[in-house]
Amino acid sequence: MLKGQTVALLYGGKSVEHAVSCRSAATMYQRIKACGHTIIPIAIDRKGQWSLHEPASDYMPSAFKQASEVIIRPGHGLWLPKEEKPLPIDICFPVTHGSGGEDGLLQGLLELTNLPYVGCGVQASAVGMHKHLAKIVAQQAGISVLPSYLCQAQTIQPYRDAQNPEFMKLFSAIQQKLGPSIIAKPNDGGSSVGISVLHPVSSENLWQALHSAFRFTQTVLLEPFLQEIQEIECAVVSTKGQIYASEAGLVVDSEHAKNHFLTYEQKYLSSQQAYIQVPAPLAQRTLLQISEQAKIIAQSIGVQGYARVDFFYKSKTGEIWFNEINTLPGMTAQSHFPTLVQTMGYTWETVIETLLLEGFFAYNQRSVRQVQAVE
Repeated sequence: MLKGQTVALLYGGKSVEHAVSCRSAATMYQRIKACGHTIIPIAIDRKGQWSLHEPASDYMPSAFKQASEVIIRPGHGLWLPKEEKPLPIDICFPVTHGSGGEDGLLQGLLELTNLPYVGCGVQASAVGMHKHLAKIVAQQAGISVLPSYLCQAQTIQPYRDAQNPEFMKLFSAIQQKLGPSIIAKPNDGGSSVGISVLHPVSSENLWQALHSAFRFTQTVLLEPFLQEIQEIECAVVSTKGQIYASEAGLVVDSEHAKNHFLTYEQKYLSSQQAYIQVPAPLAQRTLLQISEQAKIIAQSIGVQGYARVDFFYKSKTGEIWFNEINTLPGMTAQSHFPTLVQTMGYTWETVIETLLLEGFFAYNQRSVRQVQAVE
């Protein structure tokens, strides 16, 4: 068993998912500590400033503390400038959901500091965070995806209003490709922030949905809105580069008929939170097919450590579509990933050990490549 490591728990960040990250950190602090490791909690505030923090019960604080500021020294790890000394870190465990923490930026920074870290690397994080790119990779691997349309803020904003002739042309093209009802969501967002269902779509509500999403992103992904579909999820875990997938689980939401999709409140705040039913009540052949597709997608994108792969399933036709991959899934007490990996035989202790070992493995692999390149 892997014991006695000093783990830097990184959380918070500038993302709209800041609060979810703080909740994940509270859970992971207790779980990693129970495994016998020393934890150094490092909060990233909403401005991107780093500082040490003491743990709290169910929500880790993240306000910047000047007296315990943490800085990055490329090649030399993380430092306390006030004390002019490095932090004694063996490995970093990011639970930084969303932009700036899940999209490869933080991962690249940690590689520049020469520190091992848990989870996907730069490339997989960047591809996974951008839904359209992930769909392209999945489609190239032979996995079905829904048709989609990307809208850039810089293209839409000059049109001024929904009646602009150029915008009306765009609206017609979108409707022709995607159908009478669509869903609009930030291409690089998560936790259902900025999502709108347009049922049916019109030029006016499309205009409003795009500008609502542009508050969080520069690129909006439009897809057909399909009724009577089920949301299915799989956890994936890698061990020395080999990908393993959990049984498929069904997302159960008592308010789905009203909202058409899982809102941020339903995921994290509602008294009737959505939950994962594992295994999903589907035929065994379908369950195996979804798990196999999750493995293929994870391998194609280059997952290291862990991820959660999400699908849409239509029971009437048996169709399966890849939806998205979360390369840094939520780890709160209500999150689906911890439940899904139990079907693989993991406990909290064994999954944490596996993720830490895989972080060290990935670090050593990068180090070997760098030495070979020099030679």
